[in-house]
Amino acid sequence: MQQSQAEITQQSKQQYRVSGTVDFSTVPDLMRKMTEFFETSDADINIDLSEVTSSNSAALALLLEMVRQARSKNIELHFRHLPDTMLSIAKAYGIDSDIREFT
Repeated sequence: MQQSQAEITQQSKQQYRVSGTVDFSTVPDLMRKMTEFFETSDADINIDLSEVTSSNSAALALLLEMVRQARSKNIELHFRHLPDTMLSIAKAYGIDSDIREFT
């Protein structure tokens, strides 16, 4: 079986892009990288999710952790191009309004 791949890249000081498959195997590395970005940021952050090709509930956990970290540092966070799959999972868990607040 082929290993899932995903990455998060910094596009500018405030803009990041997540791409690839965001699942249980890729989320730990993505979160580690995102934590580094939060530690060095002093401005609002925009996360572009338009290049996410596949996701599961682990992706939702990643988004919620990003929200938690942003709040702890008083950083305003915005998700752009949230995939329908992630929104459907959020709706199933009853937290879609929490996620939509950041779109």
